[in-house]
Amino acid sequence: MKILIVDEIGFIRQSLTQKLARYDFATVAAESGEEALAILNTDFSVDAVLTSLFLPSMNAIDLYKAAAKIERFNDEGVIPPLHFYLMVTREHGTSSPKMKELTREALAVGFRDLLVKPIDIDLLVSKLESSSSNGPDEEFKESHIAKKQLVNEPAIDPKKITNRIDGLVVMKNSLHALKKEMCESIDILLEQVSQNSSK
Repeated sequence: MKILIVDEIGFIRQSLTQKLARYDFATVAAESGEEALAILNTDFSVDAVLTSLFLPSMNAIDLYKAAAKIERFNDEGVIPPLHFYLMVTREHGTSSPKMKELTREALAVGFRDLLVKPIDIDLLVSKLESSSSNGPDEEFKESHIAKKQLVNEPAIDPKKITNRIDGLVVMKNSLHALKKEMCESIDILLEQVSQNSSK
């Protein structure tokens, strides 16, 4: 399988590329929706797209709709549709009615599943392998509870917290998620350096 990773943060793209390579997945990366569409228009070997909700100049739903219009063919005929997975922070699913509306819309238009950052690589690999088979996607069913918590959680009462504090909480949690991704990426690099120096 070949996976297109779309995220404007380089550390996240690098981390996911390194982790998926350990499971023998081929990957290609883009930092914007426009770059992702350019890849999808020319590289028909991509099987799945793993994209952040928000991208420069467009969101993941716009990317999905644009990608759906691309005619994908190879020597054997029409290529099966791409599987889209949405990467979100927990705040994207629960911090405001607008965010919850976007995550609901993503699932409604055809995204296969939601994945919460920092991404659990074992869960991601399981979903990707399941999507490549012809059988039912058991992982998709098992993730129903997690998605329900993300999308259906009650909106925050604006009387209980100011917009400024809410924004700071979102920023703090996002930075924690990014910090974890960076640390994992550094650990992988150190492991590779150690292996190369021992040869």
